[in-house]
Amino acid sequence: MMVRGSPLQSIENPDLLRMFNYWRDVAPADGVMPGRAHIDPLDFPDQLPRVALIDVLRDEEPSHFRYRLTGTEIVIRAGRDPTGQRFDTLYEGQYLDQALKTYNDILASRQPFYSRRVFPMVNGREHLQYSRLILPLAADGQTIDMFLLVISDLERIEAGGASQPRFDGF
Repeated sequence: MMVRGSPLQSIENPDLLRMFNYWRDVAPADGVMPGRAHIDPLDFPDQLPRVALIDVLRDEEPSHFRYRLTGTEIVIRAGRDPTGQRFDTLYEGQYLDQALKTYNDILASRQPFYSRRVFPMVNGREHLQYSRLILPLAADGQTIDMFLLVISDLERIEAGGASQPRFDGF
């Protein structure tokens, strides 16, 4: 399968490459996407703090999205826990528009998505820069009902542009 966004070759982080290969390898057959039932968190325990599961809410057009589960590192770095919340209660303005567009585009393309992203922090004075890989999941192998989001290369950016890594090792 292709990866939309930046080309797969631009993924330098070995953890994101490993997660992409894992997603591809657990798919039941060519052209069929893996579902949540195919994903075993015991296969990637080191990634769990940087993983989120996002539900597709198809009750509206275009579809909306809700965080089902959010890893601890995402919560700590974002300064809030989005678990159980819809995108439209967490985000606003251009950031919300871009998030909805990205996830709806993945629904349409049925392809994984890789990009570098900057997330505005709650206090408005800092941003979180990271790489992300969004992997579609489909319980029936065809209709995407969930996304597996994996983030990496996290660092805080202070107002004025100075990068300051918050934790060692990333």
